[in-house]
Amino acid sequence: MSPDELIYLGLLVLSIPLGGLVRQVREPTWRRAVVFAVGAGQVLLTCRWDTLHSLVSILGTFTILKTAGPRTCHLLTFVWCFGYLAFFRTCHLFHLPSPAAVANAVQLVLTLKLSSVAFDIRDSHLAEKCRKDGNDNSADDRTAKEGTRHKTAKQEFLPVPSLIDLFCYSYCYIGVYTGPFYKYKTYHDFIHQERPSSLPVIQPLLDRAKWMPLTGGVFLLASRYFPIAYAHTEEFYATSGVPYRLWYMLGMFLVFRMRMYSAWILAECSCITAGLGVYEEWRKPKCGQGPTVGGTPEPEDKSPQETRYNFETIQNVDIYWVELGTTIRSGMKYWNMTVQYWMAEYIYRRVPHKTFRFPVVFVVSAYWHGIHGGYYLFFLSVALMQFVEVKCDAAFKSRLSPESTAANVYGFVSWFLKYRAGEYYTMAFLLLTIADGLRCWQAVYFYTHVLHVILLALAYIVGGGGGHQEKKKEKIN
Repeated sequence: MSPDELIYLGLLVLSIPLGGLVRQVREPTWRRAVVFAVGAGQVLLTCRWDTLHSLVSILGTFTILKTAGPRTCHLLTFVWCFGYLAFFRTCHLFHLPSPAAVANAVQLVLTLKLSSVAFDIRDSHLAEKCRKDGNDNSADDRTAKEGTRHKTAKQEFLPVPSLIDLFCYSYCYIGVYTGPFYKYKTYHDFIHQERPSSLPVIQPLLDRAKWMPLTGGVFLLASRYFPIAYAHTEEFYATSGVPYRLWYMLGMFLVFRMRMYSAWILAECSCITAGLGVYEEWRKPKCGQGPTVGGTPEPEDKSPQETRYNFETIQNVDIYWVELGTTIRSGMKYWNMTVQYWMAEYIYRRVPHKTFRFPVVFVVSAYWHGIHGGYYLFFLSVALMQFVEVKCDAAFKSRLSPESTAANVYGFVSWFLKYRAGEYYTMAFLLLTIADGLRCWQAVYFYTHVLHVILLALAYIVGGGGGHQEKKKEKIN
């Protein structure tokens, strides 16, 4: 492991026991001061002068929120935060030192946080205006259909945070490097918890940490035999054959997944021990969003012994479904889940034309990760893979009975091809440059691209829809 990775790991591990101490601080002012002091101290210690980048981002965002109205603050903040990412990554062209990898991690998370604040302010002002105009269409009907006794959560009015609050949210030590993303509202609820020390955290902590020995152990073992640096060398292409290159791609993909799993598990554990993102189950919290049901519980629900909590708000990965899901769509749904929520909530749903939603999300995601061409190769290829999956499911899977052996075989083949495509496409993401990515793909004869083109052609020849699903409709009619 590199020195940066060791520092990264050490801070993640130390943040877990620190959360237990934070939960003992009941006074909101002191809690806010503690989590800010720890986070800001970590950033200063690891980023040093690169901390100025995050400082400028926060000050610029606060200026926009204070001077621009709610109708435009979200767009201006988005342009500012994502525009500053371009400068952050190209500052060496202006004869400034290139930021360290740790500073890049801080800047990525901060960009999502600051943008979300502006979007939430705008949305809350619109909701408040509708309520004042008498157009409040709160979803009580939907609540009744779901059979709950609580009111569905409305968009709460969010005033512009003070500069101190924005600093404290931005530099909160929980997730400052690796996420998970959480809203300002989630942070505010965490600071103002009434009885944080009484929260049940042991069992949720064990449930999340149970994967760590496996993911951490596999990462440490596999990273010794499949270093990324070797794939950049001439030896990798000159002395190895196609079977070995495919095997090495498999190993690099394994290292990549285990590394991300381990980091996210540790980050989630730090949230759990501190009590960030915990809500009562009756409030139906969702990943990234927080509670979806508002109001107060009826008297029979108030027994402390019967109150159930969960940490769905800050869950960033579901390893089981990422690994066993049969499609790239299912894998992505449970991968980096809070960032997926951010992309869906603040990008996908706000693109006016549905046709352009997925392309815009993929471009924004690639840009957020970095300016390396390999990121764009990766995300464009994933978009192609998703398109092929949809067409193949419509042409082939729709004709199979869900309980049949053929459907099970189709699912296994889909799962197998998902992994082969993941190994292949991820090489562009890991090798960073377009030239290195294309060279690696060429070394295995672009076999995954060729396969996807063939599958797409077959899907169009066979045609979508029909088969088993059409027969079911005929029976119903």
